[in-house]
Amino acid sequence: MIVLIALPMAPSRANETESVRLSRPVLTAIADNQWMMDADVQVTLNSVLIDALKRGVSLVFVAELDISKKRWYWFNEKLLGQIRSTRLSYHAVTQQFRVSLGEQQILASPYLDEALAAALNVRQWPLVAPSDMTLSELMQQVMKNPDGYEIRFRTRLDSGQLPRPLQVNALTNRDWNLSTDWVKPRLMPQPSGQGQ
Repeated sequence: MIVLIALPMAPSRANETESVRLSRPVLTAIADNQWMMDADVQVTLNSVLIDALKRGVSLVFVAELDISKKRWYWFNEKLLGQIRSTRLSYHAVTQQFRVSLGEQQILASPYLDEALAAALNVRQWPLVAPSDMTLSELMQQVMKNPDGYEIRFRTRLDSGQLPRPLQVNALTNRDWNLSTDWVKPRLMPQPSGQGQ
C-alpha cells in the first residue's frame, strides 16, 4: 500500500524576474525660476501584470516629487508635492501598447519595453512653485541648507486606478505592488551668469 502525503508548498509568484530600478533622478535649473526633473526607471513586469494589460486593464504609473522642510519638534513641513501620472494600455485590434499623459497620447508601439520606457522615464518635468514663494526662492533655501530639507522622488504603480475587483486583489497580492524606493535627486544648479 502506497500512502501519498501532500505537503504544503510555498506560494509562488507568477514571475520571479519582476524588477523595478530607479537611477538617481536629477533636478536641473534651466532658467532663473525654472527647474526640471529627469529620471530613468527600468521595469520588468511580471506575467500577472502583462496578462492584465493584454486583457484590457490599463496600468497607471505615478511619479512623485516631494520637498519638505525638516522640523525637529513636529512632522516635516511639506513645501512642494507634485504628481505626474501616465497610463499604459494595450489595444488588441492594432496590437499596440499606448502611453498617454493626461488626455494626450505620447506613444503607440508594438513593443512593451518601448512603451514602459515612455510611461516611466521622466523627461523635462517642470516643477511648479508653491503658492507662498517663488520656485527660485525655495531652491535657493534648499541649496543653502541641504541638511534642513528633504527632497525625494519615486515611481509606483497606482493600484487605486485599477478596476475595483483588482484593487482588492492588489491589497494582498505582491504581483500588483510595483514601486521604487524614495530616492534623493541630485541638484544641478544653473551656472552663474546664465538666465539673467
